[in-house]
Amino acid sequence: MLKNICLLSVYLLTATSSFSQSFWFGPKGAVSFNVQNWDGFERDPYFSINGDFFIETEDEYSRSSLYAQIGLHTRGSSTRVNFFNGNAAVQSFQFDNLVLEVGAKQKLTDQINTGPYYLFGARAEYTLGTNLSEYVRFQSAFYPIDDFVRKFNYGVTVGGGWEFEFSELIGGLIELTINPDLSNQYEQQAIQNVVNPFNNQTITLPERKVRNLTFGIKFGLRFMRKVEYID
Repeated sequence: MLKNICLLSVYLLTATSSFSQSFWFGPKGAVSFNVQNWDGFERDPYFSINGDFFIETEDEYSRSSLYAQIGLHTRGSSTRVNFFNGNAAVQSFQFDNLVLEVGAKQKLTDQINTGPYYLFGARAEYTLGTNLSEYVRFQSAFYPIDDFVRKFNYGVTVGGGWEFEFSELIGGLIELTINPDLSNQYEQQAIQNVVNPFNNQTITLPERKVRNLTFGIKFGLRFMRKVEYID
């Protein structure tokens, strides 16, 4: 299944460039602010560093363009817990996802290769791994386990940014995005008679449906593959 996702990603990236013989490509790095809703309340945020490789159509006569990108993103959240023995710790729950995104950009001015823009995209994600095995040592269903992690998820991306021109064929960008998931990263039915490791009391663990929401600031380099026809 993962092989099929990778093949689809390569196909979409190649297909995107076919709309225009000239196109932009390059890397993006991001600092992400991740939050999740657990059992009806928000956990503390989790910060992560993510990366993407993108490709984007180029048409000097249009403000619009199409793009596709693929990258590795860590979703998750954290919480501060107080144990019954008086100790405290910050625990994080991390989901390492392969992310494929396709979408459209719209420039707000007629300036070439520079200026503000906004974008809208759709995402498909595959969870490559988690850190949930770290909490198996507590031997309590109070902690999430990999058995209830959804491997495939999807969502949307909205945002905007600013492009910079360093030369005719090289540029940069800074981008702000909001990335809500439309599916659940984690789904677990209610479980009875669970021992709470923080106070040793027996509780009924409610149903868990965990959804990701990520805010990101991205920095990138843009390189143009330019094709010119000479009569």
